[in-house]
Amino acid sequence: MTPSTQAWFWLGAMGMMVGALYFGLGAYSARKLHNGRAEIVFQLTFFACLVAVALYLALASGYGAIEGTFNTGEGAGTRTVWARYVAWTLSTPLLVTLFAYLGRSRLATTTALLGTNAAMVGAGFLATLAVGPSKYLFFVLGLGLYAALAYLLLRPYREEAHAHLPEHRAVIDRLIGAYVTLWALYPILWLLGPEGWRAYGATMEASLFTIFDLALKVGFGLLAAATLAHIDGGEPIRPAELGRSTRSPSH
Repeated sequence: MTPSTQAWFWLGAMGMMVGALYFGLGAYSARKLHNGRAEIVFQLTFFACLVAVALYLALASGYGAIEGTFNTGEGAGTRTVWARYVAWTLSTPLLVTLFAYLGRSRLATTTALLGTNAAMVGAGFLATLAVGPSKYLFFVLGLGLYAALAYLLLRPYREEAHAHLPEHRAVIDRLIGAYVTLWALYPILWLLGPEGWRAYGATMEASLFTIFDLALKVGFGLLAAATLAHIDGGEPIRPAELGRSTRSPSH
């Protein structure tokens, strides 16, 4: 691992720490204000960031990746960052749960989203570990599962959220659009990176995935908090206030 690659992992760890601190204080403030809905949203985003902190600390410390190859014939320099998929397996269900909570989804829709998400991350993990043509088989499988996840969000989830929140369709659509767009970037990054066509090296991969992860965890968490405030008709919780403001409690 080069110093530049390691630097990006440290930046990722620090960024996720800031995000976890922000959302943790947000959950504390919401509890003090007796705003149970905001507390749930901030808790989910807090734990998603906390998982990512562990990931980036591991990567920055030299763990979570396999350097070189093992009987693959792909040559020196192949790098498999397996810990990324372990972290996504733990963190993305929290984001899906966040979706379900904000959109008041049916249990059947929620379980379909969770199952498809888990299968998508698993396919990406297998594509990363596999060698030769089989890696692209798992890659295509992952693409299909991403398409299924996007469909579930854009059709049944969206329809249910619109039915429950007819006056807030625009913010629901914005939330869905942000998540679907962010995940659409992943197969592009994978295909062009060291685990695919190797159009760029490990340092560029580290930088792009760090930015992607920060947008997916911290950026999406901020958007989710703003979406909840819009739905509930109040101002967003300000974590720095530590619950000292005088907003009326939610019910």
